Amino acid sequence: MVLFDLLKKYGSPLYVYDYEILRDRCNKIKNFSDDLHHGLPNDIKVSMHYSTKANSNPAILKVVAQSGLNVDCMSPFELEIDLKSGFSPDKMLYVCNNISGEEMKFVHDNGILICLDSISQVETWGKIFPGTDIIVRINPGTQGVGHSEKVITSGKATKFGISEENLPQLFEVVKKYNLHIVGTHQHLGSLFLNDKIDDYIAGVRAGINIVKKYFKDIKIVDLGGGFGVPYSPDESPLDLSLVASKLLPVLKDFVLEYPSVKEFKFEPGRYIPCESGSLIGTVTAIKHENGTWWICTDIGMNQLVRPSMYGSHHEIKLVYQNDNVNRKTITANFCGNVCESGDILGKNRVVKLSEVGDLVVVANAGAYGYSMASNYTGRPRPAEIMIINGEDKIIRNRETISSLMENIVF
Repeated sequence: MVLFDLLKKYGSPLYVYDYEILRDRCNKIKNFSDDLHHGLPNDIKVSMHYSTKANSNPAILKVVAQSGLNVDCMSPFELEIDLKSGFSPDKMLYVCNNISGEEMKFVHDNGILICLDSISQVETWGKIFPGTDIIVRINPGTQGVGHSEKVITSGKATKFGISEENLPQLFEVVKKYNLHIVGTHQHLGSLFLNDKIDDYIAGVRAGINIVKKYFKDIKIVDLGGGFGVPYSPDESPLDLSLVASKLLPVLKDFVLEYPSVKEFKFEPGRYIPCESGSLIGTVTAIKHENGTWWICTDIGMNQLVRPSMYGSHHEIKLVYQNDNVNRKTITANFCGNVCESGDILGKNRVVKLSEVGDLVVVANAGAYGYSMASNYTGRPRPAEIMIINGEDKIIRNRETISSLMENIVF
């Protein structure tokens, strides 16, 4: 009855994080970093920058910092919360997309290295801060990887980066403002697993070939993130040792040919918090209409948008109030409480028939759960708690209608 007690204490729905799983994933990323570092010349750094956008709760960020990892951010809020969670500016990277000059000034004034995504953004930065250091994002042109076309960030159909054909124009703008390109950045997409490792390596090769061909004296090469986790039972966890073994020969050959490089950066996001988090809610209605069973819950697309936005799969488990009931097996759709047909948590799940008041547990909600949650339809966002040594600790209070009303002017 522990989960029922948690919802009674903190309300439903509720985000719950497991500290031990979170710490384990941080350690696995740290070991991956160490494996690469030990396989490269001693003067080459390998830095892991956790992508704050996956989950920006300070309790998670502090575990990331304690594990010896760095961080990247892409908004003033993320920058502020990273600083307050223990990251110094030299441990941070600002990886942004289409921001204003005012926001650029905020980054500059905080002493954080910025990665710029387009020639236009480089021009804006150069006008304000001539003679400064920047990283630029390139599009290596290879087809990206990702669980949805909406998160593929490399190739000819994406909005991201500067293509090879436009690099001469980039260098003209850089020269005009006496800017110093100290690094390049690339990112192929979000969520690759073992079957896509070779595609990831091919993207790395394409990116560093562009560096060798066009850039002089680059010190930093950022190879992005995209490290995936298994969302379905038929998927296997990403083998980071296999990634390292295939990546190392490519990086070793590169530094021999291009000796100015002194650091490789990576940006793991979902890999770190995803599997530590579950979203727990309550069954509020049961329907059988037009031959379809519906298990209706208080977890809507405003608490977990991934299934609606990307068609993503999340494992769903029911926890019954009464275990002694002889329940028939059904195939059901799980849905939320938003008045949209797309408000679906999962389709065609084989489960035992539920009752109102049972609990529903949605797995792998630690990344892009709360961070993408909204107040759509005016519902306050849930609380977040972390389980540490068997004890529950509140790490974000539940919003209230009063708190939502605070910034409204009548």
